[in-house]
Order: sequence, then structure tokens, then C-alpha cells
Amino acid sequence: MTADSETELSGERLTLALSQHVVRLQGLLERAIAPALAAQDFTAAELDVLGALRSVGEPYQLRPKELATRLLLTTGGMSNVLRRLEARCLVSRVPNPQDGRSHNVRLTPEGVTAAHSITTAAAAALHGALSDVPAATLNDALAQLRTILGVLDDTLHSPLTAQHPRQGA
Repeated sequence: MTADSETELSGERLTLALSQHVVRLQGLLERAIAPALAAQDFTAAELDVLGALRSVGEPYQLRPKELATRLLLTTGGMSNVLRRLEARCLVSRVPNPQDGRSHNVRLTPEGVTAAHSITTAAAAALHGALSDVPAATLNDALAQLRTILGVLDDTLHSPLTAQHPRQGA
């Protein structure tokens, strides 16, 4: 199927083609960052957790369930990732001030440094992989994906993790 014929798809074939392209893009981007992750001894799931915690700003903390929902991981997969990061002293568990029965996950000072280092390396790898794509195309794709994600978030009314969580992080 050529690119021209894909633009003429409709209905279920269109949504299937979009889904297949997104999955393929994800795989290619994961392949692009794999050397950067391996060089710093991180997994993609660890990068995701460090990046998510860093992105919320100080004090760089979230509840484990919030992390799992944001990253489309099962709670079991999230627990495994957090155990590995905790063993490396990159995150710590701190009491949740709003609910004494639960805890938050917080980046340690070493975790903040590691999050900066690995996200910078991953961003550089992604930039290199996408450097031949015109900036206007990337901006258009980003805008379109934001629209699609907004519609899905509004339509599904529940976290995607309840329907299709990623396993085995």
C-alpha cells in the first residue's frame, strides 16, 4: 500500500493503519534510543519513570498509581521498575501527606541527576534519528497526535491502563 492510497482509507481500515504506523514508529524510536539507554544501564521503562518524575517539577514526586497510569504500565510492572530504581538510590518512597496509608515516589538528588542525564541522551538520540524529517512535518504530526490523544482521553473516560496496560516493564 502506498502513502497516497493510505490517505484515501476510511473507517476501520484507516484506524487500523494509524495504529500500525504508531506502533511501528514507537518501535523505531525505541531502537534509536537503545544505545543511549544501554550506555547508561537503563531500561526504557526506567527512562519513562525518571522522565515522568522529572517532568512534574520539584519535589519530583508522584503516587505509584499515577505513574503507572501516565506510563500505561500495570501496577506490578511499575513495582518492578521502582524496585530497580530504588536499589540504585535514584528514587525513594516518602509518606503521602494527603493519605498516611500510602506513599509517593520521589527522585533522590542522584535520581534528578540521572534523570537529566538519561533524558538528555535519549533526546539527542531521538533528534538524530528524526533529523532528516522537516521540522514542519514534526510540528504537524505533534499537533495531530495531541488532537487524537485528547479525543481518546475524553472518549474512554478511564485510564488506558485499565484496558491495555503494558506488561513486563
